[in-house]
Amino acid sequence: MAKYYKKSRIQYVQSHWGKDFSDIRKEELSFRDTENHFVSMMKRADWILDDQTWNDLEMNEVYCKMDRAYSKPGAQVLYNELRTPVFDEKELKRRDRVMDYILHHQEQRDKLGCIFYSLGRSEYDGACSLLFKGIPKLPEYASWTNTLAILMLISLISIPFFKLSGLMFAVIMFVVNTFYHQKLNRRTEAAMPGVRYIASMIDAAEEIANLQIPQLEADYGDFFQKCAKKCAPLRKKAGVFGGGGGGDLAGLLEYIQILFLVEDRAYIRCTNLLEEYAPVLRVLYRKLGELDALMAVASFRRGLRRSAKPVFVEEPQVLRVENIIHPLLEREGVANSLTVEQKNVVITGSNMSGKSTFLRTIATGALMAQTFYTVCADSYEASFFNIVTSISPSDDLMGGKSYYMAEAEALLRMLRVVEEKRTSLLIVDEIFRGTNPIERVAAASSLLRYLGERNTLVIVATHDIEITNKVADQYDSYHFGENVTKEKLDFDYTLKRGVLKAPNGIRILEYLGYPEEITEEAYKETGYVGAQPALESEAVPDEGSGEENVTEAGPMAAEEKEDGENAG
Repeated sequence: MAKYYKKSRIQYVQSHWGKDFSDIRKEELSFRDTENHFVSMMKRADWILDDQTWNDLEMNEVYCKMDRAYSKPGAQVLYNELRTPVFDEKELKRRDRVMDYILHHQEQRDKLGCIFYSLGRSEYDGACSLLFKGIPKLPEYASWTNTLAILMLISLISIPFFKLSGLMFAVIMFVVNTFYHQKLNRRTEAAMPGVRYIASMIDAAEEIANLQIPQLEADYGDFFQKCAKKCAPLRKKAGVFGGGGGGDLAGLLEYIQILFLVEDRAYIRCTNLLEEYAPVLRVLYRKLGELDALMAVASFRRGLRRSAKPVFVEEPQVLRVENIIHPLLEREGVANSLTVEQKNVVITGSNMSGKSTFLRTIATGALMAQTFYTVCADSYEASFFNIVTSISPSDDLMGGKSYYMAEAEALLRMLRVVEEKRTSLLIVDEIFRGTNPIERVAAASSLLRYLGERNTLVIVATHDIEITNKVADQYDSYHFGENVTKEKLDFDYTLKRGVLKAPNGIRILEYLGYPEEITEEAYKETGYVGAQPALESEAVPDEGSGEENVTEAGPMAAEEKEDGENAG
């Protein structure tokens, strides 16, 4: 229909393709509502990313960067799919085919964008609430609606016959119906926008089906056509209310609708139809949302400087990434590479050197590979993973929970998944940092050895060099380093083989201007040489990669460990 493809709308869609809306999304989104709808829509899934992992990976920020959806179902389904990694490569490739088609066919993409833009993003997703949480129950007196409308009609017909008595009857019915409408409206007005939105979804589905895009017929077009035909009565009834308008004629029409309770009767009929069509409409919501979400990710792909499609292997405990970078740092960050095969990794490093960012980068890359077949890297080859992290657990002052207790509970989640047949990717930052050094080293070493004997791929960061020695048979060592002097902080954010030989904690105190008496005594206690850069093992350069680098773990681990120590 022409109403979807106005020139201004097409220009808007074209000008926003491939653009980042994250600042706008952060202002307008209510993540509490989005999370609640995710729970209500949740079907059985092989794996659901838990809240701790979602928050550790700062996925709200990543979601905002990826969210270029024009419709509320698109935004919601994008969130849902980021929370539910897929372990079926066939399904991931299906999504990829849709995204590739959208990316390379502008005319069809613009039309789809206009349809979803017309559908729009309301502040609160009333359609999702109605379809997945349930329709608000009507009060018992709602059953009087048809009777009151008939009485109103009878009262008007009676005026020529009964004169004043008929007129009085009509006035009474007008007052009664006005009061009744206002009372019932207070119970129904919150749900009316949702009903109208569902009707708009049916319109949009029919228009997409009419585009007859062969590449979308099997997954979307055929269903949209059948759904629009089946749900036509709901769309027609929903058109009765919320039409709006202006002028005297519109005001007169509103009074007539109140007299005969037109909107009230239409709403009741719509709720009955919603109950009848609910299973079909839920599928429609998901399918419309998925198509809009895939358009959003295609737009996200368009703006990436570095993007790769993953390759999944059958072997467990495999991760090979080349020049991977975090999607939030895609334009200004430093890429790193890592190869791990049937081993685990322990990373040492100085404060602010990039350990936590690298951990988030690996986990986020795995998640994006298993949701939208996209990784911000030159290449990504890996097993399918259950993804669990413990990067930033927080204490709970009101709940009386200490930081160490929160951290211990976060790590306990990992013990509950390690017996899964599928490899678990376990990412831990500063393991057991909330307790004293003696118990931290002992507990961390025991836990890491336990995890290392299971079907896991563990990547852990720590300041404790002693831990690397205790788990050296199961974990290969890497580190991030820097050059810190009294004059400057110089970080290269590059992953290197081996263990960090000299941390930077005291040197940062020097840089900040702490009294020399303090720093010199601290150096004597540690045995480190003051005001000297740490001696570090060399990164293995990628051919022609410039600042990017490649590191490997696996069968050559023992030799690499020795090389790293010699380089130190």
